[in-house]
Amino acid sequence: MIMETKEKQMTENEQELIPYSRLEREEDILELLCQWENQKIPLDVMKISEYFGMEKKEILICLKRMYEYRYIEKPRANREVVLTPYGRSVGNDYIYRHTSISQHLQFIGVNETIAEQDACRIEHVMSEESVRAVCQFANYENMYYERRIRNSELTDRYLPGVYTFVMQMYSMELCHPRRLAKEYKSYSRDIILEIDENRGFFELKRTKMFPKKPLWYQDIKNEWVQAERGEYGERIPASMFEFVIKPNDRVMEGTILITFMNEKDGEPDRWSCEQLEVEIW
Repeated sequence: MIMETKEKQMTENEQELIPYSRLEREEDILELLCQWENQKIPLDVMKISEYFGMEKKEILICLKRMYEYRYIEKPRANREVVLTPYGRSVGNDYIYRHTSISQHLQFIGVNETIAEQDACRIEHVMSEESVRAVCQFANYENMYYERRIRNSELTDRYLPGVYTFVMQMYSMELCHPRRLAKEYKSYSRDIILEIDENRGFFELKRTKMFPKKPLWYQDIKNEWVQAERGEYGERIPASMFEFVIKPNDRVMEGTILITFMNEKDGEPDRWSCEQLEVEIW
């Protein structure tokens, strides 16, 4: 999966990739379509073109072949792309492969940005046997070392359903022991994890004492996003959290930076933020 467009300026941790083959590009497009569909983002041809830095006609040629592979419904002018059940299944498998390979590379010390880029290429050329082994190690067998996982929907760990875990909100003040955030009293200690076939969400449970301002969270691009409202309280995608797995411990900790503000308040500084922590097992 391509994480940045060609037009974006490369950071010091990024490296220029060699040209992609036609098959790799089509697989990356399918993976992106599944990601966007899971995130309720319109599957617009122009947006796909801008994302990959390709001409619209090039994208249309790729989509025509993807239609022949039965990944998508027949493309129609000025219409959004529609995935078939088969295409959705294949694309979500690509996402799983990519995420597992990236996590494995990060575990052995590769920078996150480089790991994402390398995973883009490796997932296309590894044998099925090697991919299965990496996925098995990254997701199930590596229990003897502390490791961090980002951009995970948790769908590889939990079957579709609703689970109840615990959460805390901590102030960012440098004090020991850490101080609970004042907004914590507005929520139950319980937090709900809702898993469907493609995505996972954490939903907080509000009590009668509502916070005065809406809750925002920092996404993986370090941008502030206002949380959606669910049945009980605010909902935050599981993929926005960073998870830590400790050796010989069934509990996995997830953290995310949050704040309570109105849009007119502008960007919060570090000391006005809070850390939301969840414990799952």
